[in-house]
Amino acid sequence: MNASESPFKPRAIAPIGVELNERQKLACLHRILARLGFNENMAGHVTMAADDEGNLWASPWGLWWDEVRAHDLCLVSPEGEVLEGRWDVSPAIFVHTELHRRRPDARVVVHNHPYHATLLATMGRLPEITHQAACMFDDALALVDEYQGQVLDREASSWLAERVGTADGVILVSHGALVIGASAEEATYRAATFDRMCRLTADALLGAHETREIAPELRASLRAAFRTHALDAYWNGAVRQLLRDDPDVLD
Repeated sequence: MNASESPFKPRAIAPIGVELNERQKLACLHRILARLGFNENMAGHVTMAADDEGNLWASPWGLWWDEVRAHDLCLVSPEGEVLEGRWDVSPAIFVHTELHRRRPDARVVVHNHPYHATLLATMGRLPEITHQAACMFDDALALVDEYQGQVLDREASSWLAERVGTADGVILVSHGALVIGASAEEATYRAATFDRMCRLTADALLGAHETREIAPELRASLRAAFRTHALDAYWNGAVRQLLRDDPDVLD
């Protein structure tokens, strides 16, 4: 009997221990990914859909991801205007806006320049699906292989969204990475997995080692498993460890 015929269903998942609102979850996302190295000093930005008007919660400009607290997040209009918050946001907020507008599933969009993803971006390469957790990106990877400079207006945002399409993990050539999720929890787990995929692929390339990608027919059941209970277990554990060390993230 294979895994798809008898899927694992845990009886319970260890809880975080506290209830988090959406802004607190988004602040946790920043710090969890910073701990993994999914950042480049103060670069990068994350957005989360805030309402039906197209407004977004966004990373504050000038704070490093491991400094962000819930009250630092800014409410931003689809035109990039700060509606709430004491900080500015990056002028490259338009990396996100059209993706949110076009894709209801794109509730959270993560953009940064983590080292190994950026290394692949300099090569024009996508990470390979060589490890089981990477199957969550089966048929959901995209390479934007044209560098158009900074994304600073709606026209550039539309151009980028067209090339991202339905992908959840994206390499932007000569730039960095995008990871998309339907929630803070999903975006965090996907970003952590995407980063590890990039590390494995880059290490294999640099070592001139041949890799073995997982056969397409085996990916579907793994994709489903890693998008359900594995996601919750990862998020809960990552937040527990974060709150143990940095409880001020929820302020």
